Amino acid sequence: MNGSQVRGAMVLAAASAAAAVLGWSAFATREGPTPARPAGDSFAVFCREVVPVLDRRCGGCHGVTGDDYEVLAAEPQNRALFRWPVNESGRIATAGQRFEVFRRCTEDSAGGGKKFAPLDRRGPALASQVLRAPLAESLGGYVHPEVFAAVADPDFVALSAWASLEIAARPEPPATLAPGAETFFAAKVIPILERKTCFGSNCHGKLAFNDLKLDPGIPALRERFTAAIHRANRRAMLGDVTRLVNLSGDVEQSKQLKKSIPVEQGGIVHKGGNAFLDKGEPDYAVVKEWLELERAEARRAAGAELGDVRGIVFVRRPRETPERHFEPLVWLPGADVIWLRDGRETNLTAFLHPSAPADIRAAEVSYDARRLAFAMRRSAEEPFNVWEIDLDSRAARQLTFSTDPAVHFVDPVYVPDPEDAGGLRLDRADLVVLSNLSCEVCDVSPDGILGEAEGGTAGVIDDSDLAEKAGTFDGRRVRILRGANAGEARTIARQDQGRIRVDPPFASPCDATTHYVIEAPVRVAPKFDLYRLHMAPPGGERAAFDATLRRMTWSPSQARRPFLRSSGEVMATYLRTGWQEGRPFFNGAIFRTHVDGSNFHTHGGNRSGLPIHADGRETVDGLEVRIGRDADSWWGGVPILVDHQFGPHIEDRNPIDDLDHPWRGGPPKTALTRFSSAWIPLDGTSSPRGVSAGGAWHDLFPMPDGSILASFAPGPVDLHDAAAAPDFDIVRLVPDPAFQSVDGFTSGKFRRVAVVTGPLAELWPRPVAPRLKEPLTRALKLEEELFGPAPRDRGLARYPEGAVAVLQVFDLPLLDAFFTQSTPVGVRHIASEVCPSCGDATPDIDQVRFARVVGLEPRRNPAQPPRRFLIAEVPLAEDGSVQAAIPSGVAFDIESVNARGMALRSPNRWLYALPGERHTLSIPRPLFAQTCGGCHGGLTGAPADVLRRPDIITSASRTQAIWDAGKRRRVEPWNWNGGRAPAAVEVSFEKTVRPILERRCLECHEGSGAAGGVDFSGGAGFESLLRFINRDDRRAIVSPLAERLEGRELHAPGSAPATPHPEGAPLPDEDLRAIYRWIDLGAER
Repeated sequence: MNGSQVRGAMVLAAASAAAAVLGWSAFATREGPTPARPAGDSFAVFCREVVPVLDRRCGGCHGVTGDDYEVLAAEPQNRALFRWPVNESGRIATAGQRFEVFRRCTEDSAGGGKKFAPLDRRGPALASQVLRAPLAESLGGYVHPEVFAAVADPDFVALSAWASLEIAARPEPPATLAPGAETFFAAKVIPILERKTCFGSNCHGKLAFNDLKLDPGIPALRERFTAAIHRANRRAMLGDVTRLVNLSGDVEQSKQLKKSIPVEQGGIVHKGGNAFLDKGEPDYAVVKEWLELERAEARRAAGAELGDVRGIVFVRRPRETPERHFEPLVWLPGADVIWLRDGRETNLTAFLHPSAPADIRAAEVSYDARRLAFAMRRSAEEPFNVWEIDLDSRAARQLTFSTDPAVHFVDPVYVPDPEDAGGLRLDRADLVVLSNLSCEVCDVSPDGILGEAEGGTAGVIDDSDLAEKAGTFDGRRVRILRGANAGEARTIARQDQGRIRVDPPFASPCDATTHYVIEAPVRVAPKFDLYRLHMAPPGGERAAFDATLRRMTWSPSQARRPFLRSSGEVMATYLRTGWQEGRPFFNGAIFRTHVDGSNFHTHGGNRSGLPIHADGRETVDGLEVRIGRDADSWWGGVPILVDHQFGPHIEDRNPIDDLDHPWRGGPPKTALTRFSSAWIPLDGTSSPRGVSAGGAWHDLFPMPDGSILASFAPGPVDLHDAAAAPDFDIVRLVPDPAFQSVDGFTSGKFRRVAVVTGPLAELWPRPVAPRLKEPLTRALKLEEELFGPAPRDRGLARYPEGAVAVLQVFDLPLLDAFFTQSTPVGVRHIASEVCPSCGDATPDIDQVRFARVVGLEPRRNPAQPPRRFLIAEVPLAEDGSVQAAIPSGVAFDIESVNARGMALRSPNRWLYALPGERHTLSIPRPLFAQTCGGCHGGLTGAPADVLRRPDIITSASRTQAIWDAGKRRRVEPWNWNGGRAPAAVEVSFEKTVRPILERRCLECHEGSGAAGGVDFSGGAGFESLLRFINRDDRRAIVSPLAERLEGRELHAPGSAPATPHPEGAPLPDEDLRAIYRWIDLGAER
């Protein structure tokens, strides 16, 4: 579908949708024939009693004048907005307007992913939104500006009387509670939540910043909670966003219970405190009984004994099988999948390679615990393909069919089948795998080892994180990037664990501010992406592979080890590499995407001092376990326990952040009301790099009973020695009583119980136990106003290939404040003219004025550096918002840009968008405190700033780049161009810069007599210009060249000249912007 076709589809769809849904009422404000009046007295009472109330008390916010209302009503995304037509004086004046307002107050509507039901026809009238919302929160339990302070207010009495009349005229069957768990929850659990004050707005009420948001009920209603509210609260307690209860195992391992009891009793750290319940007390027993009822109902619905463990499966292979995390394609023969059940081992895969050893990697157990998926190849010349074994019949089948030795399919994980609407068919699942089918390559190791000193002397750098064996870095160059001795470089004379000696010494002693980098060669490897595959019945595997294999992700970086979060999102480790703020970063963070591949964002581990967060899994109590390791580790690393809801972590020794050893004096002071560690190491004696004294941890996997399976080799182990051959065995970690300490800053106590031992390596243990499927509630964000309704493909919305996507940034200056540092510490400087956080003026050169969207070409040649190109440069709207059309299936990053066209900052985080996707970043600033402050802290640095009440009326997503408030209509993207994909703009030295040099510079800078010895002619021009560019952090604003051309101080080292160069004839702005853009995009030839 080309751009004009997309646009045409959009217009037709919008028109037909508006006609079908709104009908005559879309034009109700024009004078003309009045529609037939609704039957009964309700409409007459509404016109006589309610319309005057709406005019007096509500029209200022909800009323929209004539033609503007028609425009508003015609857009599908506005259908759920509670708005009505008024005349120029703000009154509901005509018969048509009265009818339309009546319709809006009586009919349900939906649009823009939201629903609005003005009346509750299955419960008491007071439960209706038109009555709850305008009441004071203490009466209605609803977050909305207070209109009525008392139910006795005459206007409210009139509104309530009409609502009762209308509901009685057109009633629906009363809502009732289902017998069993739902009735028990309403009768027994809700009173506990009330007594324990869980309904508070900032605890678990509607303003809560966490995954549990409860409806506090209607205080003005005698019974307070209706059946519908009970049902919604029960769903919330089970988990609307992520799973909050463990119905696939021991219910006492549920987050709902463990967050409420003391850590000393086996709880998990709760920001609201752990003093709500005690094990053994009556309230605890009630909640436990409710969860047992829920588990029994879930088992009946799924037709399976959820959590019933039928042994474990694991991979056994020789100890001499080293494997780096981001380089999985080395041939490692001798592996098989073993099923340990009732003390007996069964080799499940030996029959698949009877004549020679095979290379088999991590196995994955299906939802119904009857199948097993794994990657296998039977020779070094054969590609990895994914296979599946039926655990009952032991029959095997091949699921992927690569015949190209260079194209592999690895790391399978089962995901819910989108066509299983109820989600209860445990035998129906799709498969997500990793593949290098795109034939692209990427960097998989850093170009420098970054470190943060703890002290030292002029000749010594002390760093206890330097765990590599003695001599590893001897003879390499070390550069000081920040702090004491910044800008100096030396040769490493001798490196020992924890210490570097240089020769000659630095100019001054190294101290705790010293950040350094040791040079390192970069390795390049085939790049993997996520693909989704529909699982066919036996016999249809090849046809399903050919017809249903869908690429999910287009990241330019390496990906490994996908897993499912209980939200239904697919998670995986994705690599970020480059330079940022004068330092290199190498960051294997956890990214998330929906099962259709949309909404690709970071999830955790971003900017961590741990180079790679690997092998993530969600535990049954809602936390996560991962392995922290580095790029050079062949064997694993350190086990960590993660609570994602605690937000960005503050690490004591993280060379990427701007904090110098913040834990030296105890827990750091933050901008949060309460800081809790987002992750902790479970074994403080092990290391993510070098020589690990405590041993090597290879992978972790949660059990249904709350314990954790692990593959562990005792130490010491040199993780960087490919010949180390550690003896991995399978152990079970059993909390005793908890994996966390009471304050949550360190690990708690747990036992290690041996499960499988032997002379070979046992890896990737998995329990064989049925489990519930994750919900597929996360879906493609649509822009139906631009693209029309999305076609469906196997249960998922999917626009045609080639359709553009839309990028919406709700507040770029706010987002920019987090591009380089996300720790919740200190003031967030917003780079607008005057910073609203600190009140300081921002120099004009540092103000964010534009957004630059940068694309990255697919890289297929290891010798070819990554090449960037320009997608769009978009001016900011007055409120800081930005909207742009971007090509789908293309990796992009976003840069904040000043008025001179220089990049200020970027997250260095490559994203992408699907065809027709609305990809959103940031939030409107008025919503920050409530929506983001719980993790990121107050913008002012003061914890109290987190407690501000949000402006829910004027905010939402109605930013100026997206919505024209004056015309009350949707704004097309800045570079929309009829829906055609923006053309990639190549910015290179030869195409962009050389013509400028030839026109403007060769008169002085050519040949042997070139001014200052700087020759811009011929082949020398490129290298000559690079001398004046920061080769690490390639941004114009930190390069001496820009300072010379501007004739003023920017952010480059050294002093800038007082006048622009060339003096008396500076380059025109058009040429300057072209040069700055070339530098910012990588200064490529």
